[in-house]
Amino acid sequence: MFRTAVILLIAFGQLLAQQGAGQEERILERGEKLLEEAKTSYEDARSKNSVAGFVDAGFKLEEARIKFIVLQEIGSADKQKIAVDRLRAINQLSKLIHDGKVAITGTPADSPSPKPSDAPSDSPKLDPLKKEPSPEPASPAAKAPRDVTKRAPIPDAAKQREAEKLIKDLFKDQYAKKGSSDRQSLAKSLLSQAEKSSDDLVAAWVLCREAQDAAVQACDANTAGAAIEAAARIFDIDALPLKSAAFMAAGKNARSPGELSALGESLLELVEELINADQYETADKAATAALQHARRANDTALVVRATTCSKEVAEAKAKFQGMKNALVTLANSPDDPGANSQMGQFLCFVKGNWDLGLRFVAKGSDAMLKSLAEKELAYPPSAADRASLADGWYDLSEKEKSLLCKRQLLTHARTIYEGALSEATGLIRAKILRRLDAMRPTPAGEDLLKLIDPRRDARNGTWKVQEGVLIADGTSVSNHMRLDVPHPLPGEYDLTVVVEREGNAVGDFFVVLAGGGRPFAFTIDGFGGTAGGICSIDQQTPNEGTGKIPGGFFKSGVTRTLTYSVRKTTFSVQADGKEIYNFTGGWNRVSLHPAFGGDTGRLGLGTFSAVYRIKRLALATVSK
Repeated sequence: MFRTAVILLIAFGQLLAQQGAGQEERILERGEKLLEEAKTSYEDARSKNSVAGFVDAGFKLEEARIKFIVLQEIGSADKQKIAVDRLRAINQLSKLIHDGKVAITGTPADSPSPKPSDAPSDSPKLDPLKKEPSPEPASPAAKAPRDVTKRAPIPDAAKQREAEKLIKDLFKDQYAKKGSSDRQSLAKSLLSQAEKSSDDLVAAWVLCREAQDAAVQACDANTAGAAIEAAARIFDIDALPLKSAAFMAAGKNARSPGELSALGESLLELVEELINADQYETADKAATAALQHARRANDTALVVRATTCSKEVAEAKAKFQGMKNALVTLANSPDDPGANSQMGQFLCFVKGNWDLGLRFVAKGSDAMLKSLAEKELAYPPSAADRASLADGWYDLSEKEKSLLCKRQLLTHARTIYEGALSEATGLIRAKILRRLDAMRPTPAGEDLLKLIDPRRDARNGTWKVQEGVLIADGTSVSNHMRLDVPHPLPGEYDLTVVVEREGNAVGDFFVVLAGGGRPFAFTIDGFGGTAGGICSIDQQTPNEGTGKIPGGFFKSGVTRTLTYSVRKTTFSVQADGKEIYNFTGGWNRVSLHPAFGGDTGRLGLGTFSAVYRIKRLALATVSK
């Protein structure tokens, strides 16, 4: 009897193992199929420059990610190894899909696509900064397709040593200099050479590796990250853990407040990438490091952001752990309503990935959320219907207790309100404007609008104050119009501007600031609406090859909140809470372009060829 029982237990165990192996094979097969479908959809979207195509590719990719996450958790050793490899490929393809959407829309991936009504109806005037017309840059989405699962292997060590010897001989003068700025210059030179060496894989790898090392020594996280991204475009590596390791290593070399603040900013950007890839442990470490650097730099604003980020990472991590059962269910039963609802809410409310999350919510079990998701996926044609949809998400935010989920809901509602605003009229428009105004936090610092008298402070152009709003009309002048605010600029500060472009005439909005005692202008939608950035760096404007942000930033009737942060050695710009520009190259490289007028030691505001409404202007002093 005992022997019979043992035989039965062994047989039952073998049956369970066979069932488990069969389940693993089914999950792997479905994951592989979805990944191939996502790759095909991605390439099709690129060939057609289709935002909808990129969204479809992203949805298939997210379904594939679920399969491989589950396989990584429950699979045998060989299946876990395959899952790790596929998840790396998924992260690579996910970034390409994101970049493809941004290349078409010129906006973050989850923002609505520009509608035909957003297109400017008037031709821009000749910009005095623009020496000659420049051809439109090739869209990243138009580059030759890459199979992200078939990238080049890392070259063997012997070949690397040969290439390293040649590189160090070629750049021996720069290698001989050991100062921080020298290391930064070397890193950028090596990275530039790497971009020209894509036909020599060994050289390209070693150049990227050496550029990363030099950038880490200089505590230049931006260049280190760029070197890793350049290598990841060619070689079969996972960029995220490499960037995390590089930024942590750079932290050991950070000394000055400027270096610490810049590194903290880079780490917060990395946290967002890590959460998107569900790498929460690494995200937690990066957020903690960002907070430590912010405290060492005594950067109050960054401390607040890093503290919030740390709390949100902890919450996201806990919610992801609570998702494990739903992921297993979806891996086996993709149409399960409860699991779809849970997955969709996690993507939307935690990760802020609405274009993918809504497709899960629409298959879910929560009737109210399902209804909102279906309405949004159908894209309501009227402004009133879209405002009503935004009301639905806003009302949910009012009931939400989680600060992370509340922020994601409010951000999404604001995006829909802003998208509807350009087509809204009458009472609907008034309602949207009131709601947007209520959702916008009051800028910290001294209110500067109350100090302005256009009759006294305007240097040229048409300026007026109407119901507390400063209006700059640059459509009737032939050069950049400017107004000087009667307030001196401190050494370190945060300037917050709440501003909106009125009408369809395209033109730049600029501010004249000072950093390290040197004046400079920062323009957005300059050069005929094609680019923006500091004017000038090394006597070059953004359209001449220096750091820039793309054009098409302002949309008619859409209010943006811009925060310009000047520190002892760094400068950054945030738009609606997200960083869009960062400069750490040294104030000695910066100058004020003559087109923006001379230095008065005061804050300057202005525009060219367009009308802007400045609703709020606040200056928060960090240090004198």
